Amino acid sequence: MLLVLKLAWRNVHRNTRRSILTVLIFAVGLATLVISNALYDGFHEKMVVNAVRIFIGHLQVHAEGFHANPTVDKCFVPPPETSLDLLQVAARARRVRFQSLASTAATSQGVMVVGIEPEREAQVTNLKKSLVSGTYLGSGAEDRQSCLVGERLMESLRLEPGEKLVLFGQAYDGSIAAAACRVSGVCRTGNPEIDRSFVWMPIVAAQEMLGYGDRISELVFLTRRSNEVPAAERELERRLAGAGLEVLSWKEVAPDIVQLVELDIAMQTVLMIIISIIVALAIMNTMLMAIQERFTEFGVMAAIGTRPGQIIAVLMTESFFLGLLGLAAGALVTMLGLIYLFWHGVNLSAFSAGVMKLIGMDTTVRPLVQLKQVVVSSLVVLLSGTLVSILPALRAAHLEPVEAIRHI
Repeated sequence: MLLVLKLAWRNVHRNTRRSILTVLIFAVGLATLVISNALYDGFHEKMVVNAVRIFIGHLQVHAEGFHANPTVDKCFVPPPETSLDLLQVAARARRVRFQSLASTAATSQGVMVVGIEPEREAQVTNLKKSLVSGTYLGSGAEDRQSCLVGERLMESLRLEPGEKLVLFGQAYDGSIAAAACRVSGVCRTGNPEIDRSFVWMPIVAAQEMLGYGDRISELVFLTRRSNEVPAAERELERRLAGAGLEVLSWKEVAPDIVQLVELDIAMQTVLMIIISIIVALAIMNTMLMAIQERFTEFGVMAAIGTRPGQIIAVLMTESFFLGLLGLAAGALVTMLGLIYLFWHGVNLSAFSAGVMKLIGMDTTVRPLVQLKQVVVSSLVVLLSGTLVSILPALRAAHLEPVEAIRHI
């Protein structure tokens, strides 16, 4: 075995040009697989993060049945703040959410009104960052008669900042609820549905309009990382057990985003298979050429008594060594490529019409490297380079020595 290792290693550095070419093929193949997977995963993460930060949060707590049928009577008194203080989340906010008729001097339209805690909402979602004109909501008494309006809704209602918007709806006791507020700011969230139909107002004003008292429609939570959502969901369910409330993760609130990610992952898998086949064929072509031009060498080895199994072992080991060197070179190329992409990102603004609807405001995607993807890509490249040398190695090992020596 030691002799096989020595011969294989000497063959690697004996023909420097051939070895460098093979190593480069390995390196480019690995870099292509890892960077492609990282960009795909980064795109998926961007879709989820933007969907979460636009409105829905990572977790939502409602009265039972509110998500399926969001009526004003499905409300609840929130649990004490102290009971949620030890929950491992990045931020949380209370909301009052109800359907209303928004009316101006020119026209009227059905809208979704969301009563928010301005400062807390800014920690959970990107609402404050989405402001394109005017001022954000404040928490003072003078701000209770202010509201924010989606950009497209402003256009359809033919409103101007500072003008009055009248809201009509149903109060908690079944009576008619009405409130007048002035538009203090215009928001562009990047989600067309929200921008054309949402109005935001201070939660206190919404509670007064509906006669809610201290009741709210939902609690929204944002975890530090998306992988912490299941643990936070279990903890919330444990703390709120028996209170008649439902705890929903973003996957349950926005199943369309989940389906979109799953579809994209399926497309990613197909693309990775195609790239893997191309990489394997490129490596196989290089190895075939390298072995083909060495038939004379194998004939001499057979003539001096080298057994076929030993020739196969030498070639397989040589391919394995080249694969390891290729992985090292590929790791360097991949690292440089990822550093560049992390720093600059991939700007998808050229496709903004579609991208804005799918992933929200930020159209710059950065790669997300996952250890599993790196390991799988490395194994694909290494096994491709090693296994594709089996057939030419078998052929070389079973050549007649005289025929092999005379081979050109």
